[in-house]
Amino acid sequence: MPFGVKPLCTSCKISYSPIWRKGASGEVLCNSCGLKQSSGISLSNISSNVKAETGPPIQTNAPVKNGSTQAPNSTSISSGSGMPVLRKSSRIKPTKKAPPVFAKSLSTKGKGRRVIFKKTPPSKAPPSVATFVTGESVFHKDQYYQVGDVVSLVDHDGGVYYAQLRGFLSDQYNEKSAVITWLLPTVHSPSNVFDPNTYILGPEEDLPRKMEFMEFVCHAPSDYFRARDAPYKTVSLEPNLCYIWTSIGPKVTVTPTIDEIFGMAPDTPAPTSTDKSVTKAKLERERMSREIARNKEKLRAERRQIKLESLDS
Repeated sequence: MPFGVKPLCTSCKISYSPIWRKGASGEVLCNSCGLKQSSGISLSNISSNVKAETGPPIQTNAPVKNGSTQAPNSTSISSGSGMPVLRKSSRIKPTKKAPPVFAKSLSTKGKGRRVIFKKTPPSKAPPSVATFVTGESVFHKDQYYQVGDVVSLVDHDGGVYYAQLRGFLSDQYNEKSAVITWLLPTVHSPSNVFDPNTYILGPEEDLPRKMEFMEFVCHAPSDYFRARDAPYKTVSLEPNLCYIWTSIGPKVTVTPTIDEIFGMAPDTPAPTSTDKSVTKAKLERERMSREIARNKEKLRAERRQIKLESLDS
């Protein structure tokens, strides 16, 4: 229909309806008349019956039971069944409490897929939650760290302090931290190098520190600095062969000699023994070594002979 023209029901002649419908021949019908026509009731029969049964207006001033009087210009139109026929006024506005309208399924036929997202309210991204992953080992700055390793830290004044690692933390941004236990020096601790035999356990920290402020010193078991006379033993009975006592990095260290390890001077002569049992054991070892060498030479000659025979054949 063109804009600006108000629709009018061809059956009941009202200009207001929540839904306008079209009849079988294309006429404009209101919602109630359209429902009646779709249910099989003929609108022409209804309108003719209403006109035939409707009489002239009746004027009366008789009082009503509740004490009110009926208006002189009021009309009473009744059908054959005795029920009054009411018409909706065009001034009636819909109430605020309208029945709930259920969302219909969107049809994307002939439309872009963007229409699917226009009907849904925008959703906010969930806030990021800090998550930490604990572990007993971590790889940081080309260095492999384990629980029990010794690291060094430098304060603002340039002093070097040593600590032992107790655990590791890694967050979602791959930032690594460690919980440490301070190592306290004793009177026998050297000032320029780290000697683990001269350090004792100190206070334990509860808050982790970033590993970018730590420098690797050496590997050590986690219970290396525990008291040996403690009531609860921490050293396991099984041998632990998984510890690396040297640095993984490209560092060259001088291996100490046996005399330096045991604190012996290089010019100190080795003690001599005149015991007969020691001499006898020494002679026995020499005899066994000569016999082993003889057997090796014999075996080598046999292999050479076999090789020559195979070449001649």
